[in-house]
Amino acid sequence: MKHPSMQEKLPDLKAGQDETVIDAERRLQWMQKDTWQMTGKWMNWVQVRDFAEQMNQRKFAGFANWRLPSVADIKTLYDKSQTNKDHMGTEVPHSENYPAGFCFLCWTSDVRNKLQVARFGFRKGVIMFDDIYRTSRGATRLVRDMEKSEA
Repeated sequence: MKHPSMQEKLPDLKAGQDETVIDAERRLQWMQKDTWQMTGKWMNWVQVRDFAEQMNQRKFAGFANWRLPSVADIKTLYDKSQTNKDHMGTEVPHSENYPAGFCFLCWTSDVRNKLQVARFGFRKGVIMFDDIYRTSRGATRLVRDMEKSEA
């Protein structure tokens, strides 16, 4: 899997409607804010999974197919050519299309052994596995797959 900063072309991100960002090339629509920014609470993986379901029930931005990002999805936001600030004010290589103040650790949908999930760290661009019930600085940025007609 290539690192996003090594890809031939970085995603062309643009502001979508209703507090979203669109990656038209990959046909992904991201929430501008992560779960920490939206709720002010740290969450374990089970809680962010449930939060995604709540956003689907509410039809956030008019859609009901929000999900946790895969590792491959979230890596597209790690961009060494841009700088953004995490919730502690530390500069990290993250797309500037999102508001500062996000969590530097991001839960993903990549599960291992039913009790461990990959978390992506924006400070160093690394993946670590953590217990699904661990809350420590737990957050994610939800994403949805766009239909071909939407891109």
